[in-house]
Amino acid sequence: MKKYILLFTAALIGFTSFAQSDIKEEMAIKRVIESAYLDGVQNIGDMAKIDAGFHPDFRMQVLNNNGRLSNVSLTEFKQRVKNNMVDGVLPRKVGKHVSVDYLSIDISNNAATIKMDYILEGKSVYIDYMQLYKFPDGWKIVNKIYHTVEG
Repeated sequence: MKKYILLFTAALIGFTSFAQSDIKEEMAIKRVIESAYLDGVQNIGDMAKIDAGFHPDFRMQVLNNNGRLSNVSLTEFKQRVKNNMVDGVLPRKVGKHVSVDYLSIDISNNAATIKMDYILEGKSVYIDYMQLYKFPDGWKIVNKIYHTVEG
């Protein structure tokens, strides 16, 4: 009986440690998304936050209406943000901020895939899929694809 109790206790401690580790990684990933993507790209236009959370080799892959795939580099992505700043889109005004609902977070060791509902003015606009890798200096966004929500 003592063997079973000891085995159960060891398994419970191992599971708890694993779950706590996953929660810490999930929180770290959310901080990167919220700082680099939401603040950096979507709401403020903060280049330092973009540089801190996006890997230099980041790519956004876009499926065009004609069925062709195009890639947007981090340099091009940042230029879009700068253009939005010049055009007055960024920083967004109060009540116009983009937010996300996390639909799923899948973490496997040093790789993660995030599925998010991109919300603007209370309305779902896109479903974003982001992939991140964990580097020695933390999680970095390396890839993005998205789907436009109809209606």
